[in-house]
Amino acid sequence: MTEGAGERQRAGGRGPRLVPGQRLPERSVTLDQEGLIRYAGVSEDFNPLHWDAAFAGAVSPTGGVIAHGMLSMGLLSALLTDWLGDAGRVRRMTCQFKAPCPVGATITLGGEVVDVDEAAGSATVRLWAHTGDGAKVIDQRVSRAEVAL
Repeated sequence: MTEGAGERQRAGGRGPRLVPGQRLPERSVTLDQEGLIRYAGVSEDFNPLHWDAAFAGAVSPTGGVIAHGMLSMGLLSALLTDWLGDAGRVRRMTCQFKAPCPVGATITLGGEVVDVDEAAGSATVRLWAHTGDGAKVIDQRVSRAEVAL
């Protein structure tokens, strides 16, 4: 992982030193049918809402196949751990799902450090994901990660 402009490494050299207001680099991911099927296999979630166009067309709020909510959360977790440089630094992560993600949609994932507690050795990161049309997939008002400094 390379340092961004003005970003200092934390002691120990793995990942950034966290300060309030610091933003994770946003990442955009297009959710395709193949990725949804692969995720279904790994998660063992074979709900036809995530792969069967005829079924999803009849019951989905989008009128078609939608991504697993936990896939969106997993992509957000990957962004966070890639940025931190060590998955072991993530202590807790909670997300509130607000909108379904239709297959073919591009979601943009991001986060921002909102609090650093040096005494506890942790920081709170606000998390979000939204589609290209602005629909909130993961709501930043309540979605958070607690991470070790």
